[in-house]
Amino acid sequence: MPKWLVRLKGEKFDLEDLPSLLHSPEHTVIEENGFYYLKSSDFDLLGSADEVRERAIAIIKVLNGAVKLHISSFRGVSEDGVTMIEEDGRRHHYVYLGGSIAARSKVSANLTVTTSNDTQQIAPLPRNVESWISLAKTDKAIADALHLFRENTWISLYKVYEIIREDVGGQQAITRNGWATKQGLSRFTQTAQSRAALGDFARHATNKFKPPLQPMSIKEAEALLRGIILSWLSSKT
Repeated sequence: MPKWLVRLKGEKFDLEDLPSLLHSPEHTVIEENGFYYLKSSDFDLLGSADEVRERAIAIIKVLNGAVKLHISSFRGVSEDGVTMIEEDGRRHHYVYLGGSIAARSKVSANLTVTTSNDTQQIAPLPRNVESWISLAKTDKAIADALHLFRENTWISLYKVYEIIREDVGGQQAITRNGWATKQGLSRFTQTAQSRAALGDFARHATNKFKPPLQPMSIKEAEALLRGIILSWLSSKT
């Protein structure tokens, strides 16, 4: 039976962190000759490069969000071709054809997250990245939330909030569980919906949604949602 690898494309800063985060039989990232490849037990029963690529893209969407939860500076990776390894070791490569570069510095994965109610959470251990990706395979809400969190826009963060709110039974459940304060959520939602505060980045084009007295920054919004997601995922494990 052939083995499948999916080459990953991205900045070296992002790629080089993945082997230490993903090394289970279910999802593994390996480095070979300067290239990084995704291996997965999900590929084992697939019969074509197209099927492997399709499954890999779905995994990578969740992987990007899960790793961004762990490393806030993570920008994401993408699929860059499929390799089939035959039993005799021969390799067949399938390439699918279809920015700007900025200087970056390495940020430790041991982050401290301050939530809207001023509580602090230490970023989870690397092994949790694997568990989140596994949970996402059977929980669409988690898969969607992780994928959207990685996009890191006002609209995507608001969608993450909506997914979690619906999953737990409303905003009151979020505040009752201590994942965020009512005031913090109100400031987030008012900012996200206000064209006066965000211009074209707002959820709505109309000017009827008034901004809060102190509009939230996108960094504050990401920190708020990061804390909520971490608490939500913890409640599911």
